[in-house]
Amino acid sequence: MSGFFGFFDYSKPGKGVGRDENDSRFKIFFDVLGRKFWKLLQLNILYVICSIPLIAGMLLFIPMTDTDEQSQVLKIFLFLIICLLYLAVIGLAPIITGFTYILRNFSRQQHAWIFSDFFEHIRKNFKQAMVIFIIDIVVVFLVFTNYTFYSSFEQSNMLITIAKTFVVIATLIYFMMHFYMYQVMVTFSMTIKQIYKNSLIFTLAHLPRNIGILILITIIAVATFSFSTFIGVIVAGLLSVALIGYTVNFLVEPVIKKHMITPTQIEE
Repeated sequence: MSGFFGFFDYSKPGKGVGRDENDSRFKIFFDVLGRKFWKLLQLNILYVICSIPLIAGMLLFIPMTDTDEQSQVLKIFLFLIICLLYLAVIGLAPIITGFTYILRNFSRQQHAWIFSDFFEHIRKNFKQAMVIFIIDIVVVFLVFTNYTFYSSFEQSNMLITIAKTFVVIATLIYFMMHFYMYQVMVTFSMTIKQIYKNSLIFTLAHLPRNIGILILITIIAVATFSFSTFIGVIVAGLLSVALIGYTVNFLVEPVIKKHMITPTQIEE
């Protein structure tokens, strides 16, 4: 079965690999989603509660200055989508390491205890996750200040347009690196430099796949707030964060398995 951007058909059938094994990932995705639905709800609520400091910080930047009502509604809609994606993918380190460990196990169809494994892997990855958290803060600050600076010019020229485009592309690449970053961290014993290096390689080497993932999770975020802001906040607090996280971890797990886990097992 050929999936969108190769999501559910990552490996072509080869020697000793049956067609069913390769064609079943689409089925596995929804099978796991159905079987683990209530656990995803529990994980979503737990993660959101633990991420309240990040959520509170995000609310400080909610756009409330536009006098045009329609423009204001659109800005808040886009703001909520960005916040949801940020919370589910980048998140509040080291809280997201426990979140990622459980979702990685679900993606592998392995068992995970929601509460004990969540806090255990926060503890195990605390130091490295805090370093990444500091780096994330610096990156967000640099992106915001640079884009604001280039947008402040009244007359845009070619150089300003190129600079703004570069900032946007670099931001998207850094965001997509987080598809891999935390799963690599909770799976392997690596330095921060190695985690960033491998995440960057996976992001660029599988760019069409990662763009597809970005589109897919953006659709989930848009759908969350499409009916109303109030309903969207409730849905996000109950399910959407974990659904986006599960989608990302499920779709990047074959990449990590192929390039990192399988070669290691062969060597051993």
